[in-house]
Amino acid sequence: MKSVRLLRSLTAAAVFASGLAVTAAPAAAATVTRTVFSDGFDGDRGAAPDPAKWSPTLEAWLDGAGALALDDPLRTATTFTQKSGHAEAKIKLRRTSGAWRALGVLDESGRIPAGQVEVLADDGVSDDQFHTYAIDWTPTSMVWSVDGTDVIRFTPAESGRPFFLALNLNSAGRRADTMLVDAVRVTVRVTVASKPWKKFTTYKAGQYVTYKGGTYRVKERHTSLPGWQPTLVPALFTKI
Repeated sequence: MKSVRLLRSLTAAAVFASGLAVTAAPAAAATVTRTVFSDGFDGDRGAAPDPAKWSPTLEAWLDGAGALALDDPLRTATTFTQKSGHAEAKIKLRRTSGAWRALGVLDESGRIPAGQVEVLADDGVSDDQFHTYAIDWTPTSMVWSVDGTDVIRFTPAESGRPFFLALNLNSAGRRADTMLVDAVRVTVRVTVASKPWKKFTTYKAGQYVTYKGGTYRVKERHTSLPGWQPTLVPALFTKI
């Protein structure tokens, strides 16, 4: 009889402990923005762009002040395969049209992909200032914008294909002056697993936690202590 009561007690304790383990820190899904490509073109004047990021060329060089100078088209070293995302570049270049060429896309063969182009607004730039050229893409369309204004919509003949990004001086068959590019960045939205932040918990770099409605990425391994909430220790957490 004692053994039966002991077995029942142990079973009840196991069920109780199991319930605590499940409900203590439930995992949740959070959608965050992740940078998959970035280049600020820091380096010595005359140096070539990073070969890990850009295809080799003799007609592109760093100006020593945080910009890339181009006398010939330049494309990324690898393709982008994400189904959706956002690419942008800060570019200084006078042109009457051709936002889709200044920051362009090429297919896996290095050619301009086939598809339909719809002009939404004037995309010319007539001054000597940096402007933000951007592409927002999905599996079925790409929309170009200049300084936040949508100017071109492109519907590719084949949806969801990988593509290169390209920087290009040419516009409507005419060659422009040297292009200066201040920065290029590509971001995508991804879903990650996250858990509510808790004190006395060991976190690893790269994990995600939620706290007071926000999502944070752990910067470095640590064991959380009282008062180390993500909002109070930016050295350990980055808000997404």
